Amino acid sequence: MKVHVESIFDCPPEMAWAEVQTPRLLLEVIRPLLRFVPPRGTQFPAIVKVGQTISARTYVLSFLPFGLHSIFVERVDSQQREIQSRERDRWIRRWDHLISVRETEDGRTRYSDEIEIQAGVLTLPVWLFAQVFYRHRQRRWRRVVQRLMGK
Repeated sequence: MKVHVESIFDCPPEMAWAEVQTPRLLLEVIRPLLRFVPPRGTQFPAIVKVGQTISARTYVLSFLPFGLHSIFVERVDSQQREIQSRERDRWIRRWDHLISVRETEDGRTRYSDEIEIQAGVLTLPVWLFAQVFYRHRQRRWRRVVQRLMGK
């Protein structure tokens, strides 16, 4: 099943692109629905790079342990402003996530998350969660944009 969520942000796409490459932004926009914590003795990178695997202990609603989540960064395309990751955990076999940052005609940012999900018998509930989760992320993203733009 697929999820596609798109928003227009009041910032230049270069700014959104610089931010989207940082796990710091991810950690901010997923709260409080999820919280990622690096495994003991590791830390998240400052910026995502092709070929990297980022592992995180996942907490639903920021406190309920959900297990280890793995994010493999398959592609970071600065020309197209896209990041493709292949993600999975104990419950979800496939969580392929494409992030796209595009410029609108008026110089703002068109940001989209496209996710393909396979979780066996859990696919429908996971898809429903993803529908809520990515809309939440993009609402939180708007707050980040306002802060960065000094509004």
